[in-house]
Amino acid sequence: MVLQNNGSGTMTIKMDASDVIKMVSTMKEEGENIKSEDKLDTTFYFKEFLAQNKDSIRQLSEEQQQKLQKLEPYGIHIKMDAEEGILNYDVFLEFNSITEANNMFDVFNQIGKTGVNTSSEANTSLSQKSIKVTYSFENFVFKRDAYIADKELYQQEMDSLKNIEMMLSGSHYKLNYTFPSKIKSTTQPDANLSQDRKTLFYQVEYLDFLKNPDLMDIEVVLE
Repeated sequence: MVLQNNGSGTMTIKMDASDVIKMVSTMKEEGENIKSEDKLDTTFYFKEFLAQNKDSIRQLSEEQQQKLQKLEPYGIHIKMDAEEGILNYDVFLEFNSITEANNMFDVFNQIGKTGVNTSSEANTSLSQKSIKVTYSFENFVFKRDAYIADKELYQQEMDSLKNIEMMLSGSHYKLNYTFPSKIKSTTQPDANLSQDRKTLFYQVEYLDFLKNPDLMDIEVVLE
């Protein structure tokens, strides 16, 4: 994320799930050929997707239409090559207010509904519908708050996680935030700062985050 003084900026969520796709590939029966759909390199924007599918979207319920409309400012880049063991997801957004990024996790959860097909195992590891993240930036204070929005669904996801836990072992969740002025303090003592003290780096084990979303809560006070 790159944040400007007026609260605007850009945010990208990058997820490297290459270890997942490698494991999925090894699980294929010996001699099974890599299918054409196992290779993909595409960038698309929800604004274009919504425009192209407006007639179909009108048939959806009002609630479903509103959920899709919230995704309009986002773009996605997906690169998958099962043969080479590559699976990368980039979700990006230009925002006028940091609160516009509060739907980032919802975008990940919509990937499987946009005609982009990846392995079910990969989608399971990327999709955590019960966890929400909110952002705020006010009076030189930036806050990131991850929380469990649906406890029942969260427990179901944790039960399913046991089946793919080995795939996610060793994966990390990394934050890279660049601010318009120097960082005065942060609530994460293990976070690292750039030499100019304008960029913060912080990471935890991805499995640890899924089991305890509060690990990635952070508050940053700027000078």
